Amino acid sequence: MTADLISGRLGGDQFPARVLGREHRRYPAGEGEREAFADLLNWSDLNTLLAHQRLDSPRMRLAAGGVVDAGAYTRLRQYRRMPNWNQPVPHLFQQQLKEGATLVLDAIDEMHPPIGRLISELEAWLRTGIQVNAYASWTSREGFGVHWDDHDVIVLQVSGRKRWRIYGNTRLAPLHEDVEFAEEEPTEIIDEFVMAPGDVLHVPRGCWHAVAASEGEPSLHLTCGLVTTTGVNFLRWLVNDLVGHDEVRADVPRAAAEHALWARRISKLVSDRLRSPEVVEEYWRSQDETSAARPVFSLPVAVTGDLTLSSVVRFASLRGTVTSERTQAGDEVVYAAQGRRWRLSAKVAPAIAHLNRNGPTSVKELHELVPDVSEKALLGLLRRLMDDGALAWEGTV
Repeated sequence: MTADLISGRLGGDQFPARVLGREHRRYPAGEGEREAFADLLNWSDLNTLLAHQRLDSPRMRLAAGGVVDAGAYTRLRQYRRMPNWNQPVPHLFQQQLKEGATLVLDAIDEMHPPIGRLISELEAWLRTGIQVNAYASWTSREGFGVHWDDHDVIVLQVSGRKRWRIYGNTRLAPLHEDVEFAEEEPTEIIDEFVMAPGDVLHVPRGCWHAVAASEGEPSLHLTCGLVTTTGVNFLRWLVNDLVGHDEVRADVPRAAAEHALWARRISKLVSDRLRSPEVVEEYWRSQDETSAARPVFSLPVAVTGDLTLSSVVRFASLRGTVTSERTQAGDEVVYAAQGRRWRLSAKVAPAIAHLNRNGPTSVKELHELVPDVSEKALLGLLRRLMDDGALAWEGTV
């Protein structure tokens, strides 16, 4: 499973430009696409996670018109050197599901590699963070009733079928910490459909909906929750971007006679910045370059430093940028990611650009791209990038 398959199903770059955050839209699976998400998560995978991960509430919870008291299906386990844990008891847990509860497992992308790899690619495409929650249900009882989310979601139906009822928005683009909230849920259904395996659905934030496994079969789906990026976020970035100006760093004047002049100066700084045609793209670029990488470990090589031509490496972040700069010391290539910048010799630019575009690559392939750089120098550079957390080891070929 790759992000290309999902982005292609959603319509490529037309999706973030014209659909994301604007309207709900279902993308039914085509002929031969019903198993498209089967490699992301199956029932055996879910059983293994439940049995071997310490999944405390609320990260793992049961919902049946509200959250079920964890005491009804867990028992306290005590340890000498670890925190105590309310461990799910299989038969009690399963009885709750049989009676209509929905199983919710938050941030499954952090514990199940197939999902984590996919989401890293989707984050790079959509230029925002994503958290994936898994939902499993067996009956027509709704786990949460009619509700809305404060973030956009992309839903992947993995197994079974699930009925969705869409009620639409009662407030445009609501926020998690908003100034106004809709208290009464709508009653008029504007769309109703059944999600089948391989189907994809987008639901914008604020869109009321209700979901139930009412089709007589177990349902398993993944909800990809996108970190909301609003004008509030942009304006906060803009303010921080203006800190280099004296007027912004100076105290707000207290003397009434100075208020109007100071306000005009601040207004001009902000206006001039906003008039720049590149300012919004600069914001998105900043988000890419400062986004945290998903944790990746490179043992034993990160400790031993034993990189060779047969080693396969990749950048830890999939949202880094590569630019060229001319300095007094000569031409340089700049790799920016995770809130840091690495200035490197322009000689290695083809290898750095290739890694940033293509992902895991053998050191031998990288060396072929920069024949003027010695094997020793390239390996030394890659080790330094690994020591800095920019590079990860993926194995050998």
